[in-house]
Amino acid sequence: MSPSHQPSADWPALHGARALSIVAVLACHLLPLGPKTWVDLNITVGQFGMSIFFGLSAFLIAHKLTTEPSITAFLVNRFFRIFPLLWLVLGIDFAYRTWVSLDLGLPASTMLLHASTLINNWPNQLLKETGHLWSVCVEVHFYLIAALAFGLAARKGLIGLIFTGLALAIYRASTGDLFNTTTLYRLDELLIPLAVVPLLSRAQGSQQPSAAWRLLLNPTLTLPALAVCCLAPPHPVLFPLRPVLATLLIAGLLNNTKSAITRLLSSRALRWLSEHAYALYLIHPFLVVTWLGTGDTKLIIYMKRPLLIAVLLLLAYLSTRYYERAFIDLGKRLIGRHPKQPLSPHSRNPSHEHSETRAV
Repeated sequence: MSPSHQPSADWPALHGARALSIVAVLACHLLPLGPKTWVDLNITVGQFGMSIFFGLSAFLIAHKLTTEPSITAFLVNRFFRIFPLLWLVLGIDFAYRTWVSLDLGLPASTMLLHASTLINNWPNQLLKETGHLWSVCVEVHFYLIAALAFGLAARKGLIGLIFTGLALAIYRASTGDLFNTTTLYRLDELLIPLAVVPLLSRAQGSQQPSAAWRLLLNPTLTLPALAVCCLAPPHPVLFPLRPVLATLLIAGLLNNTKSAITRLLSSRALRWLSEHAYALYLIHPFLVVTWLGTGDTKLIIYMKRPLLIAVLLLLAYLSTRYYERAFIDLGKRLIGRHPKQPLSPHSRNPSHEHSETRAV
């Protein structure tokens, strides 16, 4: 998960969706979610959380690309939101492994692959505490691809990425390698939800949406449908449909502001989790390998969980409010030193900027 796309104040339900995604992922990694009989609830809940987050991420990145002053501003903003905290926790982890636990066999190439967000393509070099970073890597790769496509062909470039995502999803399903975390196998989960933009424009542009549109964009239906598709062991047909349902869910939350689920996710209580989601996601596995997350028995381990969660919440607060904010502000200052340039080769009428922003 990344902080590079905080939901807008105009979209309170997206804060709730982001909070729901981080709660699901933390529950997957930190709690025992029932016996592993015919369904693995830990994997199910984890995939559910990541599907929502990727759908949310795709929409908000499309929004950022169409509203930030230039491709350079977009990339600078993403860099200063992602890498400072990532490099800090990796630096602490590598230093501890090298100088405290005397893990002198950790190759420099492994550290470089982690720091450059390429490690997901060499999963055999992931460490116990860095296995979750595959999603951060895929996110970074998505930013670069989306920026390139938009820079070359504006909105048409993003539309092209949607079809690319569909092709990748078909390829991934055909191989049966559904849990592969390399970029080629996970990029569809970010490219397909770019369709939130045209779906939302189509729904909002219709005076009287058809029954089919109302059904497709009904979050009360798409949320449980997404949960079913996330069931593990994965179903060969349902599991690949997760990006499609995540797309419909995000579009539905934006289009149905009065639905029960939308109102529930708009709760102010969820905003804090949303605003601290990146730090919560990035830090928690590093705590699991410390005294807070280890013990001789599972009973001891889970008795420590409340303390681990309390420490995690504190660190996430300090990171988000002070450390990350300092670098985000630095990025904004760097962007402000350069004159604004059109983000795409197609000129836009500034008078339509506000309405265009709301549409995406």
